Amino acid sequence: MTDTASEQRVLADTAGGSGSWWDGRLFGMWILVNGVAFLVIPVVAILLEWLASAATHDLVYDQRTLAVLIVAAVGAATQGVILGAWQWRLLRRRIPELQRRRWVRATLVPAFFVWLLVISPAAVDTLARGGDTLAAFGNGIVQALVLGPLIGIAQATAFRGHTTRWAWWLAANVVTYLSGAGLYEVGTWLQQALSLPGRIPAFFPAVAIAIHGAFVLWVTAPVAITDARPPRQEADAKPGPAIAVPQSGEEHGET
Repeated sequence: MTDTASEQRVLADTAGGSGSWWDGRLFGMWILVNGVAFLVIPVVAILLEWLASAATHDLVYDQRTLAVLIVAAVGAATQGVILGAWQWRLLRRRIPELQRRRWVRATLVPAFFVWLLVISPAAVDTLARGGDTLAAFGNGIVQALVLGPLIGIAQATAFRGHTTRWAWWLAANVVTYLSGAGLYEVGTWLQQALSLPGRIPAFFPAVAIAIHGAFVLWVTAPVAITDARPPRQEADAKPGPAIAVPQSGEEHGET
């Protein structure tokens, strides 16, 4: 199926629906995609521990800046590109005109700064000491919540021109990340009260993805997308100037 045919199908589905902002299937898929991306951080931590040979320890000890850049680049590329591409495929169900490159870039660039400033330095220092890298990455998740709205600003700019509610996407990310920070504290309290495994609190913020999913449905509601589209050019629909068509008798000079 060509892109044009796909866009026509999506527009037809939107026009034929009830116009409601809620879509249970899209909501579930959004939670699944973002939940998998959320697990990228612990997975990268495990891979780093697995690759932490003597040469790796020498790198993080002698060339800390280079090691921080490498970890940030790998982590941001894994999280930003994969998450951005998956999100884009879901968003095209409602916004066929949304460009993939624009959305992926709006996800990748802020993710790199989050990894560079928050997650990567702590992980590299932990690797140099031979400590628990997964715990460092878990703490980095919570610290990254403060910088999370950076992604909201970039993605809201990508939404601009496609939905009238594009500015609300920044608020959506702020609420999501604040909820994630609060859920982490709840997880820490439960971990201490119920003697749960020490790594459990790092996964509590994933619940905030449901809030994120509800926001994305509202921001991309069919009515908001319809209102954002420019009005159709009516010049093509206006009839042109009348052209006199001679009758057969007049054409040959008959009286």
